[in-house]
Parts: sequence; structure tokens; C-alpha cells
Amino acid sequence: MEPSTTTRPQWFAVQTRYRYEQRVASDLTSKGVENYLPLLREVHAWKDRRKSLEVPAFGGYLFVRLDEAQCNRVRVLETVGVVRLLGHHGGFDPVPEREIESLRLSLGSGKPCMRHPYLSAGTLLSIEHGPLKGLEGRLVRSANALRVVVCVASVGQAVAVEVAREDVVAIGETQVAFAERLRRADSRACELIDMRVVGVPQPTADRTQIASRGLPTM
Repeated sequence: MEPSTTTRPQWFAVQTRYRYEQRVASDLTSKGVENYLPLLREVHAWKDRRKSLEVPAFGGYLFVRLDEAQCNRVRVLETVGVVRLLGHHGGFDPVPEREIESLRLSLGSGKPCMRHPYLSAGTLLSIEHGPLKGLEGRLVRSANALRVVVCVASVGQAVAVEVAREDVVAIGETQVAFAERLRRADSRACELIDMRVVGVPQPTADRTQIASRGLPTM
């Protein structure tokens, strides 16, 4: 009998019961199911002490990597604490590999990370230098800090990681205008950084270049 052809394993989002994320991740690992639970560090304060703890970046969610056609789906769904695999119309929606890679890179970089409201629009860019090289996300400025927001569409949530200005490289003639945008002092609210320049041809979308993705005019 010829071996059956299987599709390439993909990432899928799993919804869990409240505060079951770490238990589900541990049980899935014991079952041999590859999984990823994004964690970030938060400082929790009590009356007598403060402590830095690792907590789930997305409360109630983690990710598993499996072949959609395999029985691993049943093994995931039978795990105590699992509510469902996310999807629509009876199917399961794969999570793009680049989103998982960007999450791993940002949360594992040692840079300050925090939860951030999900962004459906903004300037999509790729960091070209430094420890976050290859990270994809949307650029924002808040409280005089420059951050890249990594959005995960399947769960509608995001995290932000602080970046150094010298690691964000504009392309060609847009660089001067971009530097000027960074110097504008307006930290009253989180501001999306718009890379568009009037009269300058826009660069094409590429993982190694910053590209405008239809950010509304401010």
C-alpha cells in the first residue's frame, strides 16, 4: 500500500477555558502535539512586594501546529480545558507562519513587550537591523516610545515591542520625511506612523522594505 499524501502542517488557534492556557499547553506537549503559548512578562504588585511574572500574552488562546487532516485535531479537542479550534463555516482557519514567527521574535527578544489594541490598518513594515531583524508589524508611537505592533488576525489581538529608531530603515527618498515624523512631539495618544510622502513614488510591498498599506490620512 502506498503511503498517503499529507498536507504540510500549519498553525491553528485554540481557545481555552479561563486561566487554562498553561495547563493545556503542558498537556498538549505530553501528547506530542506541537504548540506555542505566547508569554510576556508583567510586574505584579502586592502590599509587601513586587514580582515579575510570565503570563499569557493572549488570555484564553494558544496555537497548535498540525496537519488539518490528521487525527491530531481530535487529540487537541479532547484535551481538558480546550474550548474549540478557531474557524468558520465548519472549517479551521490556519494562522500565517509569519505571524507566529513575529510573535516568537518579539516576545523572545528581551525587549519591553506589552499587550496592544488590535490594528486593522497602518503602515506594515519589516525591521531590517538589530535583534528584531525580520520582525513584521505596524509602527506606532506612544509616550515618546517607538513600537512595532504584531497583530494576530485569527484571535483579534496584538502585542507591541519597543524598537530602536536606528533599526527602522526607510527606503530611498522617504527616509527624510520618515525621520521628520519621528521627531514630532505628540505623545498624548498612540499615533500610527504614516510613511506616505506626497509626490514620491511608493515602494512595492516586500519583507525587506517598508510599504504603505492604505493608512487613512491623519
